[in-house]
Amino acid sequence: MLERKLPRDSLERARIGRRARSLVSLRKGKYTRPRLPRGAVSDVAVDATLRAAATRQRRGPLAVEAGDLRRKLRFHRSPFVVCFVLDNSWSIHAERMIERAKGVVLRLVEDATTRGDRIALVAFKGGIPEATVVLPPTSSLSLAYRRLRRIPLSGQTPLADALRRARILLRQEVFKHPNAVPLVVVVTDGLPTVPLVRGGNALADVLAEARRLKRDRVHCVVADTAPAAGGSAGEIALAAGGEHLPLERLAAEALVDALERIA
Repeated sequence: MLERKLPRDSLERARIGRRARSLVSLRKGKYTRPRLPRGAVSDVAVDATLRAAATRQRRGPLAVEAGDLRRKLRFHRSPFVVCFVLDNSWSIHAERMIERAKGVVLRLVEDATTRGDRIALVAFKGGIPEATVVLPPTSSLSLAYRRLRRIPLSGQTPLADALRRARILLRQEVFKHPNAVPLVVVVTDGLPTVPLVRGGNALADVLAEARRLKRDRVHCVVADTAPAAGGSAGEIALAAGGEHLPLERLAAEALVDALERIA
């Protein structure tokens, strides 16, 4: 189980928020260190600029040239865009976990919306072997609650398709809102049954999608609803470079704590 503090986000976000530690390209936030400019410089790091000029010019009056300019790199907080992937298959229901899982997700939605995050929800279609976006990204708690309550049970577990849809949705959301820090929270027993392509391997597809999340720098938390050694949730979390929470720790507070470690 991963219990590590994730590194500070290295991308410069276009806007500021209240959640994840991130760099920001606006003239707000704490000045952390200088960086070489990209085009016109409006937020000049005077100290670093003078040091660069002094290093280049060993004697005589100090004269600053264009090549000496440095800009300020600032630190602030950015909001999350959280996509919940809820395993609403019969395997979860058989263990009487579906209502508990919904309660955990609802508690997380409450925490996210009170912090200015945007949340989305992906689940499985009832009777159809594919996933669907139940809730597009929103900050409305009431809308999220209504959609969560109406999620039907599904006879199959197309978890790979759900992760793929979550990844695409988050990529689109970050494109529209460059300040957002993407995060996937997967609530599952880690027992996929539907591959992406007929005749494929369902678990291999899930692990491949998890690795794509890591490649795209999407943070991931996997909440395991299976009994001990009953599924592959831990393996999925490891492939995604994320955090695995086993059944005995499946509670809203534990997941909120996991989000705080990411932030």
